[in-house]
Amino acid sequence: MRTYSKQNFIGFLGLSLVLGMSACTPIKQARNVEESGFLGDYSALRAGKDGEALKVYLNPKYQQTCKTYDKVLIEPVGIWVRGNGDMASIPVEDKQMLVNHLHGSLVSELGKHYQIVKTPQPGTLRIKAAITEAEGSWVALDTISSFVPQMLVMSKLKEIATGTGAFVGKASGEVEITDAVSGERMGAAVDRMVGNKSVTGVASKWDDVTRTFDDWSDRMAYRLENCGATRPER
Repeated sequence: MRTYSKQNFIGFLGLSLVLGMSACTPIKQARNVEESGFLGDYSALRAGKDGEALKVYLNPKYQQTCKTYDKVLIEPVGIWVRGNGDMASIPVEDKQMLVNHLHGSLVSELGKHYQIVKTPQPGTLRIKAAITEAEGSWVALDTISSFVPQMLVMSKLKEIATGTGAFVGKASGEVEITDAVSGERMGAAVDRMVGNKSVTGVASKWDDVTRTFDDWSDRMAYRLENCGATRPER
């Protein structure tokens, strides 16, 4: 008869978690988010529903006026942090990569539905976005925790306690959408995403963050194009 050590038992327990998590996506929405001050006025934002940002505002008239917009003006993406945020320690080249990635993702996704312009004109939405938190995943540890059952168990326990997994990236952002001519706010959002443990791991410490940027851009483009409707989950 085969005997099983304590290590074998932990491994099997971890494997059962892997199988239960096999359908998890690489990123997921966090439970809460802190306002950075970038938007200035947050009074109109409400708690988001399923498929929405954690905090969101949509102008009630947008459903009636959305099809009058066929152009977007995308402001340069910035990094906006209060006090001595963790982002202060991120290397300059990494910060530049992050803002470039988010800006490029916005151009790519919004450009599928709108003409990208550089000056305010009738029928133009102005997009102002800022990265308010970005923390890279621990690449080596993420790779280990994705394949060693014991590490998956540890990460899952941390996720239950805090809402985020161990060794994964995090990103927060804020966006304001206005009529480029009148300046009237059409929408605003504050959101935070975290890496989700999966059996695939990450190839770069910024994978979770850049995936988040791409998802935000895709969701925003869908919602603007579809007069405020939320994008179906994929």
